[in-house]
Amino acid sequence: MRSIIWLGASALALSLPLSAAAAPEFYGRINISLDRLSDYQDGNLPGALNGVGAGRSPLEDGWFVESNASRLGVRGRQPLDVTPLSVIYQLEVGYDVDGDNDTFSTRNSFLGLDTPIGEVFAGRYDSPVKMAEGRVDQFNNTAADISHYFYGQRRNDGTLNWLSPRWGDLQLRAQIAPGEAEDVAGEEKDGLADTWGVSATWNPDRLYAAVAYESSYLELNNPALTPVAVAADLELLRGALGITVGPVDLGALVERTRIDPDQPGQKGESTSYMVSAGWRLPPRLTLKAQVGRVDGDDFGYENDIVIVGADYKLAKGTKVYGLVAASDPTLDYPGGLRQDDSGNLFSVGMEHKF
Repeated sequence: MRSIIWLGASALALSLPLSAAAAPEFYGRINISLDRLSDYQDGNLPGALNGVGAGRSPLEDGWFVESNASRLGVRGRQPLDVTPLSVIYQLEVGYDVDGDNDTFSTRNSFLGLDTPIGEVFAGRYDSPVKMAEGRVDQFNNTAADISHYFYGQRRNDGTLNWLSPRWGDLQLRAQIAPGEAEDVAGEEKDGLADTWGVSATWNPDRLYAAVAYESSYLELNNPALTPVAVAADLELLRGALGITVGPVDLGALVERTRIDPDQPGQKGESTSYMVSAGWRLPPRLTLKAQVGRVDGDDFGYENDIVIVGADYKLAKGTKVYGLVAASDPTLDYPGGLRQDDSGNLFSVGMEHKF
């Protein structure tokens, strides 16, 4: 009996490293903040550009407790019997910690293969334009996130993706997404690549550079361009640059957005700019600043934004933060009405990653 027990224990011990290597990783992030908005943009830039012309102001006033991109996920990678292939997978959901919206929402989730020519996978995933952001946004996942003044922060549904191997410091990314017979203002999108995008990143030590392009579509509801809601082609072009000099991180981002209605009408274009800086003061403090601009005159919306803030690290995965932002939005409504107000944002929050 002792021999049988010993053999069983030995077999279990030998199997543990293999099982552990193949085990999925459970991870998450909880980010919640107390925000005070006064004539400050609430919501992303696509909603602002599509809403201003319809007479809906994107500016908000009041106190808010907000969940900022909080998430739960499971991911893994496991070698397959058919070498040198590995299965790769991720199931990630957004979790609304403050309870204002639906409890769960689908974030980056996919299934695919890691192959000698790169990773190939399918699911809901960030666009190459969004991925090109890198880490140049010093206020990512806060009330001052660049989604408020950059259109290309898109996560696309039903995508097929390819991520190349690293060739030195260079890596390529490509994504397509069929329209899946979606009805867009009376036009059926049924092609294999109704949405497609590509990017290239160059990431040597202490330097990051990226360029990305996406072609897609949307339902346009902006009387400044068309009197009724119509399908429109969407083009996005983004460039990003980041550099680290000692304890200082510097970044810049520029993006060109072009919207072309399928029916006769005026083409609309906007450009967004941003420069950022972060100064790490070991062991716990980081001081941050960022300046952004949206030049969307075709859509009746312009905005200048200045943000300053600080992070204080409590542990490896836990921090508290605060920020103050000032904005100068100009909104032009149909009929010649103009709203030109100065706004501000104050936010304090906490983030824990596990």
